[in-house]
Amino acid sequence: MESKIDDAEGGRYLADHASDFYLIGVLASINIAVLLFEIATPVKNSEFALFSIPSVYGAKVNNLILTGEWWRLVTPMFLHSGIFHISLSSWVLFTFGLEVSQEYGSFTCLLIYLLGGISGNLISFLHTSSPTVGGTGPVFALIGAWLIYQVQNKDFIARESSERMFRKGIIFTALSFVVSSFGPIDDWAHFAAAFTGVAYGYVTCPSLQVKDASSETCQEDGMTLIRQYAGPCKSLVYFSIFMLLLSSLLFIIEPPLDLI
Repeated sequence: MESKIDDAEGGRYLADHASDFYLIGVLASINIAVLLFEIATPVKNSEFALFSIPSVYGAKVNNLILTGEWWRLVTPMFLHSGIFHISLSSWVLFTFGLEVSQEYGSFTCLLIYLLGGISGNLISFLHTSSPTVGGTGPVFALIGAWLIYQVQNKDFIARESSERMFRKGIIFTALSFVVSSFGPIDDWAHFAAAFTGVAYGYVTCPSLQVKDASSETCQEDGMTLIRQYAGPCKSLVYFSIFMLLLSSLLFIIEPPLDLI
């Protein structure tokens, strides 16, 4: 009897979070597909010292961005420097991405991912003249958003679970510094993405409230917790504001030029 109840609860959990699994699965699949394309399309004698077609046409290269290839502020978020780099990125995407998608909603989670990637690429563009890829930038934004959710709702979150996730975030951050020492990865992009995730997470952070009536969330100790999500319109408006603020940096800071 207990097995049937557990199976039913598991089925409801999967149904309730199907969009979360779908979103994270699609993002991970895109990253893996791009890496496989990178491996399958080596380019010899590239003047940018980037050895794949996706890297040559999608990496952050300052001179080319200034000549009009603006998409290079977006595409690096899907590029990785190797197997270890994408392994770290995928691990955090599934670890923190699912949490953030469940906490903020899948649409807001997607916006956090995109905003983190773009902000990381932009700060890298303004900070370094070296060609870089930014596949781990978006997941730093997810960690930032997860962190602000924990702070905002600390009274309703199990401390043990939160501490366990926090340790994973520290391990990933340390490993990312190691990886950046051996590949075209800018740590400033990681800091920028994490800060953006915290800032955007703060303005869109759902709140947990205690209610008497049962609702969409779980019950613990006789209490019903209601998660008040930010609406899609609100999330999109804040996303647009953040994009405008980030874009304004292009008129304030002059990016360094590539020495090629």
